[in-house]
Amino acid sequence: MSRLAALIRKEIIQVLRDPISLMIMFVLPGFLLILFGVAISLDVNHIKLAVWDLDQTPSSCDYMRRPTESGYFSIVAHVNNDREITRLVDSGHASVALKIPPDFERNLKATRPSPIRIVVDGADNNTAAITLSYISLIVQQYSTEKLLDGFGRRGAATGSLSLPLELEPRIWYNPELLSENFFVPGLIGLVMMVTTTVLTATSIVREKERGTIEMLMVSPISRAELVLGKIIPYFFIAFINTALLVFVSQALFGVPFRGSMILFFALSALFLLTALAFGVFISTLASSQQVAWTICLLTTVLPSFLLSGFIFPFESMPWGIRLFTYIVPVRYYIVILRGIILKGVGAESLFLQILSLVVFAFVMVAVSSRRIARRLA
Repeated sequence: MSRLAALIRKEIIQVLRDPISLMIMFVLPGFLLILFGVAISLDVNHIKLAVWDLDQTPSSCDYMRRPTESGYFSIVAHVNNDREITRLVDSGHASVALKIPPDFERNLKATRPSPIRIVVDGADNNTAAITLSYISLIVQQYSTEKLLDGFGRRGAATGSLSLPLELEPRIWYNPELLSENFFVPGLIGLVMMVTTTVLTATSIVREKERGTIEMLMVSPISRAELVLGKIIPYFFIAFINTALLVFVSQALFGVPFRGSMILFFALSALFLLTALAFGVFISTLASSQQVAWTICLLTTVLPSFLLSGFIFPFESMPWGIRLFTYIVPVRYYIVILRGIILKGVGAESLFLQILSLVVFAFVMVAVSSRRIARRLA
C-alpha cells in the first residue's frame, strides 16, 4: 500500500511540474465544451430572405411581414425579376426567395387559391428542409386566418367555426427545442473520453521517453500497483473535470439537470475508468508521445464524434457501420448523460448502457494490465 501511495504521489508531483499536462487537464476540457457548444447548433435563425412582390397591396405587405415577425427570417432584398433572385441565391446572399403573384389580394378576397412561388437554396439540405417547414407553417397559419375572414365577410359566425383537426403538442424534456440541451450533454462525454485517454497514454509514454520507466521496472511494485498508480491520479482529475463541465453546462448554456447527481457521478466514474484503462492500453502500443497522440485521436475523436450518436442518429447509418458503434464506449455514456441530465431517469432505464460500460471497463482493465505486465517482463 505504501508503494502505491508513493507512486501516486510521484505521479501528482510530475503532473504539477508539467504545464502542458496541467493545461490539458484543466483548460482543454472547458475550452472544448465552450467552443463546440457555441459552434455546433442545428437551430436555424435569421434566414436570409429575398422578396418579389408583384401585387403591391396591403394584403401582400401584411403577408411579407409574417416571416420576419416569426424571428426566423430576415429580409435582405426586394427584387423585381427572376434574374435578381437567381443572382442572390447563387451568390449566397439569400437562402430563400418568395414571389408573390400580382392577383394575390384579389384571390384572397374571393377565397381562391393564390400560389406563392418559393425558391430555396438546397445546397445545405438540413437548412433547406427546416426553411421549408417554417414557410409551410407560416402559409398554413396565414391561410387559416384569411379563410376565417372570408367566412366572416359572407356573414358566417366565425366564432362557431373551427378546423376539423387541432394539434396539441406536448414536448417533453426540451420544450424550447434548444440544440444546446441536446449537444452539450453529449459534448461532456466526448470531451472526457478524449482528454482522459490522451492524458493517461501520454503520461506513461513520457516515462519511456525520459527513461524513468526502467526505474519502475526494477522497483518492487506489481503490475496492478503500476496500473493503479497511473490511473488513480488522473481518475480524480477527470472526476473533478466532469463536475466542472456539468457546472459550465448549467451556468453558460442553461442546460437543466433533472436526474440524480449521485447516479450521475457513479456512472461517470465507471466510464472514466474505462477511458483511463483504454489510455493505458494505447500507451503500450506507442513508442513516443506523438504516436500516442495520433492513436488517441484516431481511436477516440473520430469514433466519438461520428459513431456515438452525438450528432448523427444510428438509424441513419448503414447497418455495417452501425455494428461498429457498439464498440464505442462513449456511445453508452452519451445515452446515460442525456437520460440523467435531460430526462431525469433512474438506473432501471439505463440498465443496458450500465451493463455495457461494466463489460468495457472489465475488458479494458484486464487487457491493459496484461499488456503492462508484458512490457515490464
